[in-house]
Amino acid sequence: MSADFADTSDPSPLDSLGDRIRLLRAQRNMTLQELSKLSLVSVAMLSHIERGRSAPSIKVLDRIRLALKVPFSVFFEDSAAPAAEDERNVISRRADRPFLSFAATGLRKELASPVRGTQLEMMILHIDQDGHSGDEPWRRDGEKCGLVMSGRFELTIGTQRFTVEEGDAFQFDSSTPHSFRNLAPEPTKVLWIVFSRALG
Repeated sequence: MSADFADTSDPSPLDSLGDRIRLLRAQRNMTLQELSKLSLVSVAMLSHIERGRSAPSIKVLDRIRLALKVPFSVFFEDSAAPAAEDERNVISRRADRPFLSFAATGLRKELASPVRGTQLEMMILHIDQDGHSGDEPWRRDGEKCGLVMSGRFELTIGTQRFTVEEGDAFQFDSSTPHSFRNLAPEPTKVLWIVFSRALG
């Protein structure tokens, strides 16, 4: 089965993600067929994802969010412990941060932004040994920057390849095709900041 459409025998962990996609689609009065046409994801795959029967790859989830015109952060579960009133929309506590895992590419995204639904998103990427960003380069209108918190990874921007090590920072125009892969013998952790120029 392809990495874009992986079956899961236990649908419960995916229910909330599927519910979020279904809700966002309903809020836009969009049918599965319409979302399929805009996202280039099959109706069957979308139906399985919404019902929590299959886990989307990071690429498929990105195509869905672009079709729905939402930032990636809306797909993360709400924190189990709501922030104190004076911290809301200001502080993101480490113990309360949600994450999404993409087993096919050995990648976990931890949402660090205290505020969701904006053009600016901050995440911590946990890249497993041999983990990578996917088979095809990414290309989105906006900017990306970050800092390697631990480990070492290869960042490819256009035709240039860079080895980025612990403590190194980077920034680039994300409309240029780009990808990354872990070079370390252990997981690499990267602070990853995304600015999207337009969502709607």
